[in-house]
Amino acid sequence: MRKFTEPCDVALFVLALLAIPLLSENGRAQSAPEGPLVPVPTNQNTSQSGSPLFPPSQVKEELVGEISPGAELAGARSSENHLAWVEKAGGKKTVRLDGKQIGGTYDDVKYLEFSKDEQHVAFIAKRQSKWVLVVDGADHSREYGKMTAPTLSANGKFFAVGTCVEKKCRLVVNEEEIGPEFEDISAPGFNTDGDHCVYFGKRKKKWIMVLDNKESGPEMDDFAYWRFSPDGNGTVVAAQFKSDWTWVVNGTPGPSLDVIGYLDFSSDGKHYAYGGTEAQSGFKKTKTHGVVVVDGRTAGSYEGKGFGGGWQGLFGASQQIATGPRHLFPDFHGVSDVQYTPDDKLVYAGRQGEGNVTVYVDSVPGPNFEDIVSSIVVSGDGKHLAYLGKKDESFVEVRDQVPGPSFPGKRELSFVETIAMNKDGSHLAYEIVRGGNQFKQGLTRRALRRMVIDGKAGPEYDSNDLSHFRFGEGGTHYFYEVYGAVGDRDRVVFDGIDSKIFDTVFRNSTKFVDETTIEFVAQDGRRFLRVLESLK
Repeated sequence: MRKFTEPCDVALFVLALLAIPLLSENGRAQSAPEGPLVPVPTNQNTSQSGSPLFPPSQVKEELVGEISPGAELAGARSSENHLAWVEKAGGKKTVRLDGKQIGGTYDDVKYLEFSKDEQHVAFIAKRQSKWVLVVDGADHSREYGKMTAPTLSANGKFFAVGTCVEKKCRLVVNEEEIGPEFEDISAPGFNTDGDHCVYFGKRKKKWIMVLDNKESGPEMDDFAYWRFSPDGNGTVVAAQFKSDWTWVVNGTPGPSLDVIGYLDFSSDGKHYAYGGTEAQSGFKKTKTHGVVVVDGRTAGSYEGKGFGGGWQGLFGASQQIATGPRHLFPDFHGVSDVQYTPDDKLVYAGRQGEGNVTVYVDSVPGPNFEDIVSSIVVSGDGKHLAYLGKKDESFVEVRDQVPGPSFPGKRELSFVETIAMNKDGSHLAYEIVRGGNQFKQGLTRRALRRMVIDGKAGPEYDSNDLSHFRFGEGGTHYFYEVYGAVGDRDRVVFDGIDSKIFDTVFRNSTKFVDETTIEFVAQDGRRFLRVLESLK
């Protein structure tokens, strides 16, 4: 079973990246600086990126807890207000919640999970080769040979886990085995209200969705991703039937495709749309045909570039399209991912032929480009959109379908990975990435990365990821997290000012406390900290 976030196959991944540009700063054509791959020593007021460091007088560190003497960290998970971690000592594992042990001593611990109200925590624990579900430190199941990740309803009143004894698998909800028996089972999930539960069971090599203890929808050869519809009553599943993929919405499959993009719902939840691609292999070239699907029916068709021919010298003769749910690139796949604006206009990019890729808003085309090289971002109020297009050797920033500043784009391997607008569309940010040979081959995430904020380039980081970019409410302040900023250590950037380096910054833990203060959770040596940084 594959995940929606899984990367493409290497050849296709590189093919897509080669179509995506490097952007530079200030809206003028200029070369990007060649930053060092290895951080160089800096003074105490400057980080390895060359950015200023937050002065200690404007930083407050609150101790959440410490790893016990003689123990080592074996895993951790943070919620907005709490932190749980697993310690290993003497071959045994224990769980700490905000510094206090919960539960007993185990041979192994997996899948720390908080309820959405943060009042409950669950995990599975192993004793003498058997697994048990633990909720708030107490056992809440009998022992099983195999368990999936557990799930909790938003208020923590219901807890569920998939369990197996040999090849006899059933769902357990609040300590009771329910539903049909299967040969294999997936992790379950509750909707927001906790009144519906979904999981998948495997029987005779076919996967079957179970909704509220009843088998639902068609039998599938595989599935990769699922979620509830916006009203919490329906379901959406990325499903495989033989070699083809489609979205199954409320039990009904859509058209059969090789690749399917992200599925989006209209604001009232009554309509849905997604892009997809069919591949046709020939003697020397594989053609790609992109389609837009609305409410289960094909609503538009576009011609992708495909691969083979001129690409074979670069990739060799054994290319295959990466199938299943993927991020779509319009030049290659024929269409981009499809989305609804807040006022229910359909937005996507489509390719009409060589050098002719266009963004459509409610069927109205914008300017033509050789490719659209970023995602299309729509402001929170739905009044503005932005993206980046490729034309000749330049890359053009486009707002509200009007081309703006152009940037040089001829680099060995450079592309846009993140793009964001604030709520009213007055501020725009995007990430530019320059990768080396190992990055090009899909062997590492490490590359030279920087954010461009309103046309001004920020510091460049030799890092694994720039993540969780957010504008403040007014759009004049922002933050993002830098993973692998120095070796495997992390930091947070707030308005272009670097935090000190931490062993770990907990992913997506950063938030605005107010317009000039942020908070995040980090590990510094054996200490877990809640860190506040203030611009005042």
